[in-house]
Amino acid sequence: MPDALERLTDLLALLLETRRPLTLEQIADQLETLYPAGESARRGAFERDKALLRELGVPIETEVLGGDQAGRTAYRIDRARYELRGLDLSDDERHALQLAVATIRSSDARFGLLKLGGAAEAGVPVLANVPELGCLPALRVAIAERRAVEFAYRGESRAVEPYALMLRGGFWYLIGRDRTRNAVRTFRVDRLDGDPTDGPASDFEVPEGFDAREAFPADAKEIGSSDDAPALVVVDAARSTAVVRELGDDAVSERRPDGAVVVSVPCANVDAFRSWLLGLGADAEVVGPPEVRSAVVEWLRRTVAAPAEERAGR
Repeated sequence: MPDALERLTDLLALLLETRRPLTLEQIADQLETLYPAGESARRGAFERDKALLRELGVPIETEVLGGDQAGRTAYRIDRARYELRGLDLSDDERHALQLAVATIRSSDARFGLLKLGGAAEAGVPVLANVPELGCLPALRVAIAERRAVEFAYRGESRAVEPYALMLRGGFWYLIGRDRTRNAVRTFRVDRLDGDPTDGPASDFEVPEGFDAREAFPADAKEIGSSDDAPALVVVDAARSTAVVRELGDDAVSERRPDGAVVVSVPCANVDAFRSWLLGLGADAEVVGPPEVRSAVVEWLRRTVAAPAEERAGR
């Protein structure tokens, strides 16, 4: 089943491209693999998608049809109200954007490209070279021969029973049981400090029924080896509904009278957490734990100071 963002992006593209308003049945026919088969489930999924798109500022218009479809509601998007104007992209620039979106196969990027009046070609074959890391052969041997490996990761020594390697988003990840924490963890291979060392063969057994695809975190912010507490983030009322919908009600630790919420957000993957946080702009603030807040503040200071330092060095 495709993820919600993929379905939203395809629905947005369809409503932008259609020359006439479409009924829910016509939308479902064209996006047949994205919506449930049952009428009630399909209607519920569509209403949620429609409400979310409108919340994001997409001007979905409705029209009551006549003729042989009298009384039925149809939907469309006014391109003039939705698309960004005045950018004056050349054909080459637009094609470059389309190529980039097709290359990374990101629903987020397709969503943004539609705002610019472009469309990523579906199914365009794009070849990319994934860099081979020097430690991958050793890790593959360790997995095959069930040898525990030791390596430094973010300044800490790790002893891991390697279960599998996975390629996700252009990065290799090692999944295995961290013996120190006695829990399955995911490590980004390019962030291992130096080459791993291994122990004797047949040193451990992979759990019966282990599936690397299921063990790999669905949320990029959870990819990491840290047992630290999640970040506490205050989200202003303007974005609170969308954030709670994304994270779930269980993530909410406080609801404030002004409509703001305090949510618990995984931050094992620091880069993914920062990206998520910056996407909320001034509507979000990290309030804890103190070390997470300090790390974010320090990173922002370095980021802001970097351009000035570069200019001073020229």
